[in-house]
Amino acid sequence: MRGTAFHDRFVLAVAALFVCLHLAWLPRHLEDIDSINFALGLRHYDVAAHQPHPPGYPVFIALGRACAAIVSPFAPDLASRDAIAMAVLAGLSGACVLLVLYRILRDLRDEPDASNTTSPAVVITTLVTATPLFWVTASRPLSDMPGLAGALTCQWLLLRAARPEASWRGAAMAALGCGVASGLRSQVTWLVVPLLAWVLLRVRRRDDLRTALGVAAAAFVGVLSWAVPMVVLVGGIGAYRAALTSQAGQDFEGVPMLVLQPGLRRLAQALADTFVSGWSWWPLSAAMLVLAAAGVPALRRRATLATWLGLGYGPYLVYHLLFHETETTRYALPLVVPVATLVVVGLARWTPRVAVPAALVACGIALGVSLHAHRQYVGAGANVSEVMGRMESEARQSTVRPQVLMHRRVWAETRRARATLVPNPAFDVLPSPRMQEWQGAVAAWRAGKVPIWWLVDPRRGDRAAIDPRALHVREHVMWPMPVAPLLGGMRPHAFDWYDVTAPQWVLIDGWGLTPELAGIAAAGQKGPSTTGATAVVRGQAGVCTLVIGGRYLAPPAEAPAPTLAVRIGETDLPPVTLSPGAFAHTWTLPAGTIGPTGYAPLTVRATTTPAGAANERVFLEQFDVQPAGVPVIALEAGWYEPERDVATGRQWRWVGDESRVRIAGASGDVRLVIAGTYPRHYERAPVLEIIASGQRIASLTLTRPFAVEQRITAQQLGAEGRLKWRVSPSFVAGERTGSADARRLAIEITTLRADAIR
Repeated sequence: MRGTAFHDRFVLAVAALFVCLHLAWLPRHLEDIDSINFALGLRHYDVAAHQPHPPGYPVFIALGRACAAIVSPFAPDLASRDAIAMAVLAGLSGACVLLVLYRILRDLRDEPDASNTTSPAVVITTLVTATPLFWVTASRPLSDMPGLAGALTCQWLLLRAARPEASWRGAAMAALGCGVASGLRSQVTWLVVPLLAWVLLRVRRRDDLRTALGVAAAAFVGVLSWAVPMVVLVGGIGAYRAALTSQAGQDFEGVPMLVLQPGLRRLAQALADTFVSGWSWWPLSAAMLVLAAAGVPALRRRATLATWLGLGYGPYLVYHLLFHETETTRYALPLVVPVATLVVVGLARWTPRVAVPAALVACGIALGVSLHAHRQYVGAGANVSEVMGRMESEARQSTVRPQVLMHRRVWAETRRARATLVPNPAFDVLPSPRMQEWQGAVAAWRAGKVPIWWLVDPRRGDRAAIDPRALHVREHVMWPMPVAPLLGGMRPHAFDWYDVTAPQWVLIDGWGLTPELAGIAAAGQKGPSTTGATAVVRGQAGVCTLVIGGRYLAPPAEAPAPTLAVRIGETDLPPVTLSPGAFAHTWTLPAGTIGPTGYAPLTVRATTTPAGAANERVFLEQFDVQPAGVPVIALEAGWYEPERDVATGRQWRWVGDESRVRIAGASGDVRLVIAGTYPRHYERAPVLEIIASGQRIASLTLTRPFAVEQRITAQQLGAEGRLKWRVSPSFVAGERTGSADARRLAIEITTLRADAIR
C-alpha cells in the first residue's frame, strides 16, 4: 500500500494482526461436505466425482494446491494438510479483503468528504475485521473468503476504470480480472458483473462501442482461461453438463429457498439468517441493523458510494434471498461489507461527534464475540471429522464390531466424510430406509448384534419407536454459542450419538406415538384398522406389563364400537371394546406369553362385528411393555394428543386442569419425573397437585420451564396405581386463538417417566 500516513499504517497493522491470529489458531479438521470435496479436489481434480462439487472452483483449487505444497512439511497427515492449506488461504484472503476494502473506501471519498480524513475508511475496515461472520469464515477451509477477496479486488479495479481519466487498458484489465475471479467461486459473478456492465456503459460513452466490446471480450477471455482446462479435465462438455445438472438437482431438492417457498414467514427467516446470525449475539446484531438502517438515507449525499453499494451488493442480496439456503450463514459473508459501511456512514451523518468512539466500541464488542467463537471453532471438537475419528477409535477398542444406525440426513451428510476419513471403518453402517430409519436395526437386534450406535437428527420425532429405556446419549454433537449461528447450514451441523442396548420393544408400522410416526403411518396407509399396527417385543421368561393407549374419534351414531385385539407371537390377549375418546388399557402378561429369548412379533388390530368403517378412526398414541417390577405409565383422561415443533424437534403433550395417570407394574416405591413448561401469558406460576387414593400427596409450584421429581410410595399407589392431577391456572384454547378449540389446557409435558426405587 502506498503512502506512510497513520491510517495506512494502522490498516496494515490490523491486517497483519488478523493474519497472525488466524495462523496461530488454524483448524486441522475438515468440517463440512464442501470442505471435504475441496480437499479431494486438491488431491485429484474431478468435478464429475464432486472433487470438488460443480461448478468446479478451478482457480480456488489451484491456489489451494500452492498453499498445500507450502504447508505439507508441517502437516501430520493428508487431511490435516488440506485443512491447514485452505485455512491459510482463507486467512490470507481475509487480510487481502481488508486492504482492498480500505483502498476502495479511500478512493470513494466524494463530494462531502473531499477534504476530510480517511477516518471513515479506517473505521469501516476495522468493523469488518471484527465482525464475527467475517472473522470465523476467514479460518474455515472453504472458498468463501478467497471468493470475496477476488470480488473486492475486481470491484476496486472496476471503480478505478470508471474514472473519467482512466484508459481503456485499465477497463480491459479489470474485465479480465472479473473473468478469472469467477473461477474462484461462482457467486463472484453477482458481485462484479453489475459493476462491469456499468463500466462498459461508461467506456462506451467515453470512447466508442468497439472499445467497450473489446473490454467485454477481455472478461470472456478471463473465463476461458479456467473454463477450458476444467472442461477438458472433466472429460468434455457433455460430462461437465451432466455433473452440473446433477448438482443443480441436489441444490433445488428439499432446500428451503424463498423462490420455491414464497411467503412472508420465509422472507422473515431469510432476512434473519442474513442480517442477524452473522453477528452471533442478538443485542449486537440489533444495534448494528438499527445503525445500518440509519445509514441508508445518509447515502443521498454519497453518490459514488451509493453506486458501489447498489451495483456491487444489491444484485447479490436479491440472489441470496431468493436462491440461497439462507440457513447457511456463510453465504451472507459479502453482505458484511455494505452493512458495516452503512453503520459507519450513519454514525458519521447523524452523530458526527461520537461516530468514531461509538464505532470503536462496537468493534471491541464484536471482536470479543469473534475471538470467543474462533476459539470454539478450532477446539470444540464438534466437527464431522473429529466425531468420525472418535467413532473409529471407540470401535477399534470394542470387542464386538459396532453396528451404526443413522437418520437419513446424518447418513447423507456424513457419507463423504466416512468415505474420505475412515475408508476402512471398524464399524458397520446399517441400512437407513427413508423415514423409517430405526427399522434398519431390527434385524441386528433380532440377531443379537450389539452394540448398536444411532446417529440421530435431533429434529426428528421417531425416537419414540424404540423403548426409551434402551436409549443412552453418548454425545450431543453440536456447536456451542456463540460460534453455532456462524456455522449455520454446516453439513452435518448437529446430531446426537446414542448407544441403543437391547430394547425391550421396537415399533414397526401403524403407530402414532409422535406426530412424525403418525404421519408415516398415514402416508403408508398403515394402522390398526388396515394392516394392523406391528411391533417386536423382546423375550421375557417372567411376568410382563403391557400398556396400549390412543384415541378413538367419535364415529357415526349407527357404527358399531371397535374391538382392540392384541396378538403376541401365537398368543391372543383378551380383547377390549373401545368407547369414543381417549383410551389407555393395560394387560398383565403371564410368564411365557412372550417367550424366553429373541423378539416376538406383536400385532394390534381394531375390528368391528359386523365389519364397519368406525375402526378407521382408531389411533395408537401410547405403548410400553416391561418385565414385572419396571413401572409403566398409562395416560388416561385429561391428556391430549402428541404435538411437535418441526423446526426444533421439541415434542410435548398438553394436559388439562384435571387428568389421570396410571402407574402399573411397580413392585415398590417409584420416582415420578415430570418436565415441561407452561404459557407465558399466565399471571402466576401454576401449581400441580398430585392426588392418590383421595389424598393429596404433593403440591408443586412450577417454574418455566420446570423439571420436578416426586417419590410415590407403594402404599400411596395402591393396587390400581392411579393418580389424579390438578393444575391451576388453565385456559380454553379457543379463547386465546379465536377458534372453536374447546380444549381446556394447563401445562405442556415434555417428559413423564416413572422409575423404580430400589
